[in-house]
Amino acid sequence: MKVLVLHGESTSSNVRELAETAESLGHTVVTGSILNLSSHVDSERSRFWLGANEVTDVDVCFLRSFGPGTVEQATRRISLMEHMEFAGIRVVNPTYPFRRARDKYSTQYTLAKAGLPIARTFTTESIYRAYDMAKELGDSVYKPILGSRGYGSMRFKDPDLAFDAYKMLDRIGQPIIVQEYIPNPGRDIRVFVVGEEAIASAFKYGPEGSWKTNVAQGGKMIAEGVSKEIEELGVKAVKAMGLVYAGVDIIESSKGPVILEVNGAPGWEAIKSASGVNVAKKIVEYVCHQAS
Repeated sequence: MKVLVLHGESTSSNVRELAETAESLGHTVVTGSILNLSSHVDSERSRFWLGANEVTDVDVCFLRSFGPGTVEQATRRISLMEHMEFAGIRVVNPTYPFRRARDKYSTQYTLAKAGLPIARTFTTESIYRAYDMAKELGDSVYKPILGSRGYGSMRFKDPDLAFDAYKMLDRIGQPIIVQEYIPNPGRDIRVFVVGEEAIASAFKYGPEGSWKTNVAQGGKMIAEGVSKEIEELGVKAVKAMGLVYAGVDIIESSKGPVILEVNGAPGWEAIKSASGVNVAKKIVEYVCHQAS
């Protein structure tokens, strides 16, 4: 089977491991940046190139990032990936579920529609409406609409401090997402789902004094026996989003488990180390079996 692995502007250890795993399983692998992908369409057929090399004949495309760029560039790349799907190439994660998972706003209403537990979330482009919501919530969190790894997320107990931050965000054209802060027992949970199976799960502990548990922010993952209920909630979240694989972050609140995030291009170094599960192999085997 011929496999294309697409990354953003630069590669990563996960991309390299995905490519190396696919090669070790006997597949022909091409790796490159989505920025270098070109396409041609007419009434007869569709064709695709990575740089100057034609990749029309690939069976599976692993999509890891849309890459940086303008709205227009992102629009072309999203359409290009859907075009590949229309041409019969299996794209994983699928284009529009992948886009939805990148967008924290879209993620929230998609999970809510499926009846899954989420944090109260308010979105606006008005700093005054955001200020009103920060006052109403008392303890709130700002999240970038396209953020990841906890970068840029800010917690505010004082709505006036939140307002000052919102003014700066407004000046650079950023929409505002205000979310209720959910107290946690010093940890939350990562569930890694492939297909309809939770292949690995672990507790994420944040560094002392921090409200964030992201590994990129100094958090640690420890496999300590996550409950079946939590793992099943992770599987339901991935299914609701229409993804093939994802990392789902869940917090244990006083009202029960709440889904914080569904990552359609998750890293797996930490959970692989904690659980001993070969995540890349699980992904490649599942996807290529489904495509055969």
